[in-house]
Amino acid sequence: MKILKKDFRDVITDLSKEGTLIITDPPYNVGWKYDTYKDNISDEDYTNLFKPFKGYRLVVIHYIEDIIKYIVPVMGTPTKCVQWVYNSHLRRQHRTIAFFNCKPDLSKVIQPYKNLKDKRIIAEIAKGKKGCSIYDWWQIDLVKNVSSEKENYYNQIPEEIIANIIKTTAEKNDTIFEPFMGSGTTPAVSLKLGYECFATDISDKAFKITNDRINKLKNTLFYER
Repeated sequence: MKILKKDFRDVITDLSKEGTLIITDPPYNVGWKYDTYKDNISDEDYTNLFKPFKGYRLVVIHYIEDIIKYIVPVMGTPTKCVQWVYNSHLRRQHRTIAFFNCKPDLSKVIQPYKNLKDKRIIAEIAKGKKGCSIYDWWQIDLVKNVSSEKENYYNQIPEEIIANIIKTTAEKNDTIFEPFMGSGTTPAVSLKLGYECFATDISDKAFKITNDRINKLKNTLFYER
């Protein structure tokens, strides 16, 4: 586990394109009040923010319009898109998880069967099967102030989202790289799943929260991997 208070652009060239999976929930360029980053830059500068990811396997969580406008011109067409849906009072109730240069195997995560009265499902259960592959839409609640995993940070991504991405997409010996670590969800989930992780952020607050979160996890885990 390696976390740095640095701009990812200063270190990404040290990472192997073959052995690195980038998973990120980047700044959305909508004016969030970060402590050290201006979340309101020009379209050109925002597009340029994604150029260092070209050639890497990248999974990005964002709104679909912005993926099309800013990331597709750099990364090309996604190999797969999964929708993350949630109930909220926000103006949108979904985001897109876009996979570039990689493709998730959704059969690697099993969800419970929904219609237990269906004869086909009854037959599957009789064979010992416990569920089916997760769908290409994930209904997962936002992290709220009362959530057990809530940190003192904005726009925190649920651990289940990152876990689904890693479980379906990461190769056995991959290093997970999160260039905008924020509250440290990707490093925390990587650690729980037994993956090496490298994460960066220019924010003092993000670095402290992530460092504290990781230190709490160390020596208390039963790895799932």
